[in-house]
Amino acid sequence: MSKIFYDHLVIREEIDCELNNYRLDPEEKEELIDIIDQTLHHHVLNIILNHLPADKHREFISGLKTDPGSDKLMEYLQAHCPEIESEIKKHTHQVKQEILAEIKKSKVSRPR
Repeated sequence: MSKIFYDHLVIREEIDCELNNYRLDPEEKEELIDIIDQTLHHHVLNIILNHLPADKHREFISGLKTDPGSDKLMEYLQAHCPEIESEIKKHTHQVKQEILAEIKKSKVSRPR
């Protein structure tokens, strides 16, 4: 996934390290990473839309479509819901832990 405004809040290295413990062909690994990125992205958008006042949704989505990597998006969110960064961090941490648990209990993957 390309740069997005909340990347600094959603650190995925722990998941990448866990995936490196399995013998995955590059296509498989890329596909898994894409699914993980999409999952985290959907959760982040859900958090944002649940905290952002409804009358601000359209403007935010428009800015996201125009330039998803813009720092102005986070500034906009913080102006309307100051706690948004901590909410994103807290919720994505929980989601990452669930993803890690699923990876670790996977019987299909072949450990190195």
